[in-house]
Amino acid sequence: MEIKNTGPILTDLLSAVQGFNAEEQVYVSSGICGEQLAPSASASSLSAFGIRESPLPGILNILGIRSLTLNSFHNLETLFRLNVTASAAAMEKSTREFFKDDEVIKDLQSIFSNCSTIAFDDWATISGASVLWDGLLTDVIRPLGKIDLEFIFYLGDPAKKLSFEVDEALDIISAFSLHGKVTFALDENEAIRLWMILNGVQPGTEIAEQSAADLKKKYFSIFRTMNITRLLIYSANDAILYADDQQFVLSRKKVDSSIEIASDARQNFIAGYSIGVLLQLDIGHCIALGLIVFGSHGELKSSPERKDLYAYIRNWIQDLEKSAEIQLYQD
Repeated sequence: MEIKNTGPILTDLLSAVQGFNAEEQVYVSSGICGEQLAPSASASSLSAFGIRESPLPGILNILGIRSLTLNSFHNLETLFRLNVTASAAAMEKSTREFFKDDEVIKDLQSIFSNCSTIAFDDWATISGASVLWDGLLTDVIRPLGKIDLEFIFYLGDPAKKLSFEVDEALDIISAFSLHGKVTFALDENEAIRLWMILNGVQPGTEIAEQSAADLKKKYFSIFRTMNITRLLIYSANDAILYADDQQFVLSRKKVDSSIEIASDARQNFIAGYSIGVLLQLDIGHCIALGLIVFGSHGELKSSPERKDLYAYIRNWIQDLEKSAEIQLYQD
C-alpha cells in the first residue's frame, strides 16, 4: 500500500484554495440557515469559494440526504412547498405511496438531474434508511440515466442494527455505483464492527489488539464485499483509501478530540471534499481538502474564510516539517 507524501498535496492545495472560484455551482446543505439563506455560525459554508448556498428542503433531509452540490442555480420552492412533516419512521411505512406520487417524483428528478455530488447522513441513525434510499434510487435516480454522479455514504455504528439489515444496506449502497462513483466512509471503530458483523463475530466478543497489517486486511475484505468505487477508513492519525486502481495511506493533522467527535464533523469534511470534486482533483487531494475544512472549522468553531484555510494548510505543512526534523535527529 502506498504511503502518500502529504506535503506536495498540501502545497498544491495552497494554490487551489487561493485561485478557486465557483460562481455557477450551488451548495445545498442541512447546515445552512433557512431564514437568512446563509450559513449559521456552526454551519459548513463554502461561501469563501464564491459558491452560492441554499438550505436543504425538509423532504431531502427526511430522505437521509446531508448535502447536494448543484451544477447551477435551481429553484427549490416546489420542494420546500412539499412541507413534509412526517418522521423518517412514518415515511418508511408509506414509502411506496410517496414514490408513486408523480408530482413528487418530478420535483425530485428535477433537482437530482442538476446534481454533481450527493452526500448522505449516517445510515444507522436514520429509521428506514434502506427503504428510503432504495426508493430514491429506483424511482428517482435510475430513470434519469445519469452515470456521472458522486455519492458519499456513511454507515454509522452498525452494531445498532441486525446483520441482515446491514447486508441489505451494503447491497443498496453498492447499487448506486451504476449511476456514478460511490465513496463509502467509516471511522476505524465502525469498520471493525462492520467486519465483525460480516464475519459472524458475535457482538461483545473481545477482539485482540490488531496490528496495522491485520487492520488493513480487514478493511480490504470490506471493500471486496461491496461494489463501490472507494472505501475510506479514517482514524485520528491517518486516512486509508481502497479503490480498484489505487490504495494508499494519507497522514492526518492531529486535532482535538472534541473536534473529532463534533456533531458537524462529517458535514464539514464533506464540504471540503465536495470542493475537491468541483475542482476535479484526484481523490487524495479531495480527502486532504475535506480534512482541511473539517479541521479549520473545528478550531474556529465557525465557517472558515479562505485566509483561514490557507493558514491551516500552512500550519499543517509546518507540522510535517517539524516531524521530519525530529525523525532526522533521531536517526
